[in-house]
Amino acid sequence: MDLSQSMDATDLRPSRLERAKLKLLDILKARKGGQTALIVYASSAFVVTPLTDDTNTIANLVPTLKTELMPAQGSRAYIAINKAGELLQQAGATHGDTLLITDGLSSKDNAAIEALKQQNHRLSILGVGTTEGGPVPLSGGFLKDAKGAIVIPKLRPQQLQKAALKGGGLFVSMQADDSDIERLDNLFTIKRVKPESETPTLGELQLTADIWQEEGPWLLLLVLPFAALWSRKGWLLCLPVIATVLTLALPEPSYAFELDNLWRSNDQKAMQLFNAGDAKKAAEQFNDNRWKSSAHYRAGDYEKALDSLSEPANSDDFYNQANALAQLGRYPEAVKAYDEALELDANNKDASYNRELVKKAMQNKQNDQQQKGQSGDEQQDQQESDDNSESSDSSGQQQDQPQKDADSEEKNSDAEQQQAQQESSPSPDKQEQNNEDEAKQALQDAQQQEQASEEQDADEQQNEESLSMNEISENEAFDEDQQATEQWLKRIPDDPGQLLRRKFQYQYKRMPNQVADEQPW
Repeated sequence: MDLSQSMDATDLRPSRLERAKLKLLDILKARKGGQTALIVYASSAFVVTPLTDDTNTIANLVPTLKTELMPAQGSRAYIAINKAGELLQQAGATHGDTLLITDGLSSKDNAAIEALKQQNHRLSILGVGTTEGGPVPLSGGFLKDAKGAIVIPKLRPQQLQKAALKGGGLFVSMQADDSDIERLDNLFTIKRVKPESETPTLGELQLTADIWQEEGPWLLLLVLPFAALWSRKGWLLCLPVIATVLTLALPEPSYAFELDNLWRSNDQKAMQLFNAGDAKKAAEQFNDNRWKSSAHYRAGDYEKALDSLSEPANSDDFYNQANALAQLGRYPEAVKAYDEALELDANNKDASYNRELVKKAMQNKQNDQQQKGQSGDEQQDQQESDDNSESSDSSGQQQDQPQKDADSEEKNSDAEQQQAQQESSPSPDKQEQNNEDEAKQALQDAQQQEQASEEQDADEQQNEESLSMNEISENEAFDEDQQATEQWLKRIPDDPGQLLRRKFQYQYKRMPNQVADEQPW
């Protein structure tokens, strides 16, 4: 996103930048997958967020973007384009899309666009502004050039269109409705026939297919002879002859013929359905087996996709066949098909990556089966152990019977000893004296124990009172510290963009050979 001063122009209300930020939020909302990064630039380029799956993080930072965040002003888009290529390369992306949101480019940016395209990445442009342009407001006036004239930056659609064509992408001018967002979203999703820049999982394997090339304009060559005869007299007499020839050439039955069938084949009409997302109907109309297989695959009918590629002829065919086999869980056959694809084309990186992915899935499946087998053996061992325990309990009950007989004999012996003791017990008077002494001693012990308990309770109560006072004083001190902290935090200005501003300034100071831009907007 361009954060140069020209983005503050007011030809779009409230400003170009504010309208661009709203469009950026809509683009993030439309993203259904893949990784996204955000780079802002003026005289230099800075990464706001690296490539991430969490578009909400980017969306939370979009409202803080302002031209004042940039340490130095200018409009060097080529630095941002090069940095986008670096992020895609670091992520290992083979086919990525770069969207440039700006109001203008310069000739210095062409080399960066060409370099990005050579890395198999596309560059698309969302143009912001109007061809009439508008002034850039500043505090106390408007932005002026070196001669003192008010700067009126204008949008140049032709220039941006050429840049987008050179980058292999699409140029879209900002619209009041969502048509611009829809065109870009279609480019980033449906038009991409290779796997997206993000690393695919086993459930996201994509089929490759040829890109359809429209050859309809060549039919205009048939009209040229009639255009040459337009200035000649009597050329209208040829019309009956031409009508007769066309009638004989039309397919039968004539009542079923439509104008749409004259200019488009079944494959072309099926391609329109395919691009519109109706893969199931497209698969029924395709005559080309490769496209029919791609449509079946997109519709989730992997068996029919496999049947349409029963006779693979090149590396892409074997690659597509392997993907369908992988989706059906036929991993060994899929690996074999990937090997065939790599044998025909050793540089097929998609086949090489998916082959390793399927081999890992196959290994995980084998590990799960082994774990299930081990758990079954453990259950069988546990059952046998329980059976052994039951048998040991029954034998133990049989051993307990002799033990009970021995216990009964011991009880009889104890009874005899007790009877002998009773016969040798002291006299009643002496026994009564002993009981009184024991009662006095017990009363004395109880009084001492009660006194000790009262003293202990008093000590505990004193300790609790002391702890309560300490806690109250600590809580009061904590409340005072918390109030002081809150008052200090309230004095800090609420500026969410301050962190980005300091980050950019720090990175800018570490950049070598910084030269001011000739046109600081």
